Amino acid sequence: MIGNLQLLRAFAASGVVIWHSHASIFGIHTMFHGVALFFVLSGYLMCKISNRSALEFARDRFWRIVPNYWLAMGLVLSLFNMWTYWPVDHAVLSAVFIPHESTSGFYPVLGVGWTLNLEMYFYSVFALSILIFQRRAPVIAGLVILGLSVGLPYATENKALLFYYSHDEVKYFVFGIVIWYVSEWIRAKDLRVFLPSWTLPVALAAYALLVLFGASPIIIVPALFLTVVFAAGFGADLKPRIVMIMGDASYACYLLHTILIEFLRHKGVATSGTVLFTAGVLAGSWTIAILWHIYVEKLISNFRSQIVSYFPIAAQTAS
Repeated sequence: MIGNLQLLRAFAASGVVIWHSHASIFGIHTMFHGVALFFVLSGYLMCKISNRSALEFARDRFWRIVPNYWLAMGLVLSLFNMWTYWPVDHAVLSAVFIPHESTSGFYPVLGVGWTLNLEMYFYSVFALSILIFQRRAPVIAGLVILGLSVGLPYATENKALLFYYSHDEVKYFVFGIVIWYVSEWIRAKDLRVFLPSWTLPVALAAYALLVLFGASPIIIVPALFLTVVFAAGFGADLKPRIVMIMGDASYACYLLHTILIEFLRHKGVATSGTVLFTAGVLAGSWTIAILWHIYVEKLISNFRSQIVSYFPIAAQTAS
C-alpha cells in the first residue's frame, strides 16, 4: 500500500466535502479539483492491476464500487422518502450506471454518482482492452477514452451520452495512464535519489495555493500526482495510521457526505459554508465514513468471500 496515495485520496475526498459544504476560502469556492485527482488516481491504479484477467478485473471493480453505491443510494431513497419522488426508471438507470436525462438533469439519484458513471465506463473500457491485448490494455483504453470524447459529438446528439462520455474530466483518466508509464520508465532507471519526508506536505500546500490563485488543473493536477508517486518511490512515502484509515474510507466519505449535509438541511441547519459548519461536516463525514468502512465494507467483504466460496469454478477461472 502506497501511503502517499492514501493521503491523496483523503485530500481529494476532503476537497469534495468542502465544495458541497458551500465553503469559500478567501472568497473562492473550490473542491481543489478533487474529482480530477480521483480520476488520475483511477487511471494510474488500473494500470497497476492490469496484469489480471478481464474477468477478475471486472469482478474486483464491481465489488469495490457497486455494493457500497447501492447501499448509499438506498439510504438516500429511504432516509428522505424519495421513493415517492423519483420515477422508478430513474432509480433503476441510476443503479446500473446508464446515462439518462431526468428531472435532476443528467445526475443520478445519488448526485455524486455521476462520477461513478464515468468510473464504470472507464472500467468497462479497460476490461475490454485487457481482453483485446492485455499487455497494451492501458494504451488501448486511453485511446478509446480520448477517441470517444472527441468523436462522440459527431456520432450522436444524445445529451446524456455526450454529458458523460465527452465530459471534460475524462482526460484525467488518460493522465493517470501516462503517469503510470512515466513512473515505470523512471523506476527502470534505478535512480539513487532520496526525498525528505516533508516533500508531499509541502507539495500539497503549494498545490492548494495554486488552486486558490487560479492555476490550470491540466497542469497542476498531473504535477501533484507525479510528485505523490515519485516521493513514494524515492523514500518520502508517508504512512501514519490515521492517513491510511482515511484513505481506505475515502470512497465511503465521497458517497456519504452529501447525505449528511442533506440530513442536516432537513433538520433546519443552514448549509452556510461557514468555517464552523464546514469543519463540522468534515468531521462528521469522516467519522461516518470510517465507521462505514470498518463495519459495512467489512460485511460486504465477508459476503463476497462467501459468494466466491460457493462458486469456486468461477473464482478459479477469474484468477
